[in-house]
Amino acid sequence: MVRPSRRGFLGGSALTLAALTGVLNPETDAQSSGRPTDLDLDMSGPLADAFLPVPAGDALSTTYATVIAERIDADAAEDLSYRARSVTERLDIDADELAATVAVTPSERGFQLLAAAGGFDRLDHGETIAVGEGDGASNDDIPTEAETTDKLPAGWRLTDDGETAFVTGEGVAAAATGNESPPSPRGRSDTSGDATTDWRLEAARAAGRAAAGEADRVAESPLGTAALPRLGGFETVLLVPDAAGGPFPPAVPDDVDAFAVGFETDPDDLRDLDGTAENAYVIRPAADARGLDDETIERLVSSVDPAVPVEMEVTRTDGLVLVDAVVEAPPELDREASPDAGVRSQFDRAAGTVTFEHVEGEPVPADELEVWHDGEEVSDAVLDGEEFTAGDEIAIETGLIATVTLRWFDPDANVYDTYARERVDREAFAVDYDMSAETVELGYEAERPADAHTLRLVHRGEDGVQTVGDELTDGTLEPDDAVTVEDVSIGDSVQLEFDVEQPRGGGSLVHYRARPPRVWIHSRPEEGTTVQYNGEESRPADAFVTLNDGEPTDVQFADEHDTLSGDEELVLGDLPLGSTVAVEWREPDEPTVIAEEEVVPNTRASMEYDPDAGEITVQHRSGRALPASELELQAGRTPTDVQPADELDEFGPDDSFSAPVPPLSRVRLVWTGGDRDHHLGGATTAGDAVAATYDVDAEAMTIEYVGEQPADPDRLRVSVNGADGSRGRERDQEPAFAVEHDELTAGDTITVDDVGLDETVIVSVHTEFENGSATSSVAHFSGTPRRGFVVDDGDDDEASATTLRYVGEVRRDADAFRVLIDGEPAPDQPADETDRLTGGETLSLGDLSAGTTVAVEWTAGGETRTVTEHVIPPQATFEVAYEPADDAEGGVVTVSHVGGDTLDADRVDVVVEPATEGLRPWDPDADEVAAGDEMSVTVDTRPEMAVVVFNESEALHREPFDQDG
Repeated sequence: MVRPSRRGFLGGSALTLAALTGVLNPETDAQSSGRPTDLDLDMSGPLADAFLPVPAGDALSTTYATVIAERIDADAAEDLSYRARSVTERLDIDADELAATVAVTPSERGFQLLAAAGGFDRLDHGETIAVGEGDGASNDDIPTEAETTDKLPAGWRLTDDGETAFVTGEGVAAAATGNESPPSPRGRSDTSGDATTDWRLEAARAAGRAAAGEADRVAESPLGTAALPRLGGFETVLLVPDAAGGPFPPAVPDDVDAFAVGFETDPDDLRDLDGTAENAYVIRPAADARGLDDETIERLVSSVDPAVPVEMEVTRTDGLVLVDAVVEAPPELDREASPDAGVRSQFDRAAGTVTFEHVEGEPVPADELEVWHDGEEVSDAVLDGEEFTAGDEIAIETGLIATVTLRWFDPDANVYDTYARERVDREAFAVDYDMSAETVELGYEAERPADAHTLRLVHRGEDGVQTVGDELTDGTLEPDDAVTVEDVSIGDSVQLEFDVEQPRGGGSLVHYRARPPRVWIHSRPEEGTTVQYNGEESRPADAFVTLNDGEPTDVQFADEHDTLSGDEELVLGDLPLGSTVAVEWREPDEPTVIAEEEVVPNTRASMEYDPDAGEITVQHRSGRALPASELELQAGRTPTDVQPADELDEFGPDDSFSAPVPPLSRVRLVWTGGDRDHHLGGATTAGDAVAATYDVDAEAMTIEYVGEQPADPDRLRVSVNGADGSRGRERDQEPAFAVEHDELTAGDTITVDDVGLDETVIVSVHTEFENGSATSSVAHFSGTPRRGFVVDDGDDDEASATTLRYVGEVRRDADAFRVLIDGEPAPDQPADETDRLTGGETLSLGDLSAGTTVAVEWTAGGETRTVTEHVIPPQATFEVAYEPADDAEGGVVTVSHVGGDTLDADRVDVVVEPATEGLRPWDPDADEVAAGDEMSVTVDTRPEMAVVVFNESEALHREPFDQDG
């Protein structure tokens, strides 16, 4: 009986690897005065804040394979997921400063984008490249060569440290990294350092424009607007904007365009689930939702969900398929439990065998090994001896077509680990697509016959899923045998699959999808409307015709190019607003529209609220001038008393107008001249107008309104996140301020009773409108200090004191905090400097050496809790070398300590992606790692990244490998 795991998403050690190598990276909770433009979306913070600087894929001329968002509520690093830990290292912030993260994995690997929101100050890493207009900093703080730009929110900075480009504001940050060149069509690459840097900065600039509301954001994309209001309250949210190009293509039916999942429990925790959990799916079909039958939907959920669905409820509404799934823990993938063995698999085409070789590590008892061949367990037939140890080989006679898996399995604990898997022979098949005839020819090109009875050929298209080509798969394949699949339209796929029961991860032998070339339509402030070719192969330029409201535009690709090979751009200029731009691909017999967009203003507006005057000033930041009569200023989706047309005839460069707006309002400027309102800019007024004090003995949180202008108390909602983990859905929000006050003025308070130490009071601005409501959190006040203090280790180049800074969001008594250095009380304590901590107070700890542990304890509440813990990191230098094997794809990666501090060996690990699949100890027999020491890792394929990790959380050295070298 096959006992496959359904953990198709974010395996534990894979998360470790992705986090440490920068593939996954997150965001935090924004509390800034130079606040970026709010999302035009019904989603509560802090997740909404974390999504602010995440641009849509087309802003970077790419698609996203996955977008993973996570709510964070942890007091220490050990409470974080690996995804969140990687962010603390990448952004150099403390664990308790994180509130939410968003990590983007593009379809084109080689670069990553992350965002975070929380209680940290604006980060200043590396060289300052640009600052947002209205920064407010002193001239001494801004380098003279730095650019001042309106493409960043006020108070934000664009910086680069040579490895990562950052855009940061108060409480919000985004980071772009890349070890390769910008995304480009296959067969074309530019791996120069300048190209990588240029792209890294452009990605960060796109994040800045998104934060400023000057670029489309992924949260406001079709999938984002459909899924995030429904799933935003879950602990972890997965968005797969392009189902065919995402991480699950074999499991996703071709009639699914995109989907999203909300996980009640962190996917990593599902393997330890006690009882059941409820996950939710939002599926966007490629066509009519009724065309997706329940069986297809259940197969998708079962394939994607990390747990095992035991109950599903499927509904269809507004063209979407919604699934509520009750899940239970799956058989567990446990690489820690399995013997630590390195296994290499190799296919011998001439002999028709697959060999599994134990190349390093621990022996594996033979009675714990399983060998699967074409859907059957053949362990007894191929295993010989009591254990599988270094140097041993297991050979399976497979012939030329087979799927084989070697895994460890413990039936008592119901855990397993897959050591190796092979699907052969991929190279024996060739695919040729004739677009005009709409046919796919699949040919067998091996030199010897092969048994094909384990295969099936599947055509997935508009008419559903069909098994075809029986003449190819019902017997023996001879050299040069071929089959033609008819009626393969653009968007269809043809897959040669194994028609046998397999342990998880079987996959296809051949997978081909007929795709149109990719074209992007942009609206840019400088050029107006542009069209960019991003196809994967070269095509004649005259095969593409650009239309505006059905008529050819004045300029075409063929006017400037004979052939389009990738990244060519056609500038159309300022086209009539509200008209439709389309790109027809005329290479097929029937022209196909491959891109279509309404022309909307490329105008961006900024907003600044004056709390003293109670006015918001809206200023034209970029883009074309617009008739003021086509603009509407809204507060809470209701037109304000003063409109742009009351002050201006035209809203153009340098124009601005002001309007009285109540505090605690969601304000936005929209263009009303198209089929739907188009968002030009927005803000929440006086979002920082609440403060809090916690009475630990009475378990009461007092919330005070500190705004300058009177406010409507009904705009505020208060909810309490329980200690049971049910956080963020905020269905029990109460208008607590409105119960006690008819009007809010500075100093007005309410008291929220029964707030336990592990609970959090959330204050949100609530807006109701005709078709729904929107809630945006403005403050999170926790009973126990959630962030406490952050530690500034000082300048690496100059001796400087280590400093503690209070970043807690709740006002607290200073004498409730105790600072320890290596377990002993520090000479100076917070109470020596002040009686009350309100935010921003600092305490100097002097010069501390590497390895020193700084901890801050909170002694109120009847027990002592550590709210901050930080180890001063060592200063050590490493070098990494890769030596390819002479006769194989793999080789050896050698990591050497070449200078700096001597380290405890048991605190040093190495990751080599993708070989190690997690942390590998430096040397279990060594006591320390000193200059001159080295260790080696044998890899089967060319490595992508090597990382030296200290204390399981901090990367001391990263080494990306040139994939084209």
